[in-house]
Amino acid sequence: MHDLDLTATTGASPLTAIVVGHCARKLPRPVEDVAARLGAGTIKGPQCVVSDDGAFLLVKPEPKAWLTGGDEWRLLGNQIVEAARAQKAAAVTVLVEGGQARVAALAEGCILGDYRFDLLRSGEAAKRSRLTVRIPGFAREIADGAAIAKAQNLARELADLPGNLLNPTTFAARALKEMRGAGARVKVLAGTARLRRAGFPGLAQVGQAGSAEPALVEIRYVPPRARRGASHLAIVGKGITFDSGGISLKPGDRMWEMKGDMSGAAATLAAMTRIVRERPDFPVSAFLVLAENMPDSRAQRPGDIYRARNGKSIHVDNTDAEGRLVLADVLTYAAETGATHIVDLATLTGACVVALGEHIAGALGRHDAWTRQVRDAGLAVGEEIWPLPLHGEYRKLLDHAHADINNIGGRYGGTITAGIFLSEFVPEAVQWVHLDIAGPAMATGGWRCYAKGFTGFGTRTLIELARGFGKK
Repeated sequence: MHDLDLTATTGASPLTAIVVGHCARKLPRPVEDVAARLGAGTIKGPQCVVSDDGAFLLVKPEPKAWLTGGDEWRLLGNQIVEAARAQKAAAVTVLVEGGQARVAALAEGCILGDYRFDLLRSGEAAKRSRLTVRIPGFAREIADGAAIAKAQNLARELADLPGNLLNPTTFAARALKEMRGAGARVKVLAGTARLRRAGFPGLAQVGQAGSAEPALVEIRYVPPRARRGASHLAIVGKGITFDSGGISLKPGDRMWEMKGDMSGAAATLAAMTRIVRERPDFPVSAFLVLAENMPDSRAQRPGDIYRARNGKSIHVDNTDAEGRLVLADVLTYAAETGATHIVDLATLTGACVVALGEHIAGALGRHDAWTRQVRDAGLAVGEEIWPLPLHGEYRKLLDHAHADINNIGGRYGGTITAGIFLSEFVPEAVQWVHLDIAGPAMATGGWRCYAKGFTGFGTRTLIELARGFGKK
């Protein structure tokens, strides 16, 4: 899955990539001619030129109105590694210069574009040669871009793993492994009985019929010398390692994609592997909320009513609206542990895909400034997030005659009513944003620099959010 080496050192390469418009080097005349045409826009796309001086790949970043946060440079990195692979080159040297070059994003694109989930393949399909990408002169940018992209590829790998290999137990074990030595405390609370006693009935309800016991993984980072009055950031990730819908069974078509219903937790863990190692001067907590949602004689039923951690009774109208049930108590707990700012990520509603399409996440929050800060972090790194309203009038859609709140709100406005449901479990004073990543996290047909599979969407946003958090 990781067959690419990225380095700032110089060395012999059979292929040289020229970033047109960002390279002032003297080139062989035939290469210069093609570069001039590409720069002028009379030809498009990557161009391969072979001259007496060697093989050259000419590429040019193509800004588009819908590309944000340097994504044209990530696409450029993808183009470079794809062309190098196509030519069976063992190494490629990328010549790029100037302050306008987004080399960190270019490095991210190389690593993100070269990722393939081939862990379970056999024979020739499992074999990929190593490729070395050299970008001389940008050691700091390469190190930063590589660290972020490798974290995102961790989220992609977790989401790509099938449910028979990744369940709440194995996910929790992987979290312990990935955070080992990072400088954070990790605690795992597993099993329906223990979760109920600890005050997480929603997670127990949803996961009680799973093939593996549900679990809550808590990752807590406290800086050695925290600033007095420092804000406390908490990240909560939905981790349904397989979502059949439970008793309210999903249709069979493309149900296999529901192995990725833990993409929120995957992005949360992946981001924390980076955030903690960057040693912020404020406390950061993360919560991976892990369960399998399956139907059997132990499964929760439509019509069940239980009491949440904050005392509110919840009527389960549809067992396929399980994400909000596992998140609710953990959002309450995150606030109890001192979080002043919370962001949760979840592949929560198909309604968000209907509203915003497959490439944009929805954001719902009570505090405009915090919602803007989260969205701005996403835009800064090429992850598009669009705000939706927590429209108070729709709260009545969640009314129920026998309980304080119903877990679904009817046919229309499903993303908004899901956000309103979650807001009932976060204290008013806490700054909170819910990110519905159902669209961009599950782009399983391939998208931009992502091969077929899951994208790890949200990882970059969380890392960027943490980097800017202490400055606000």
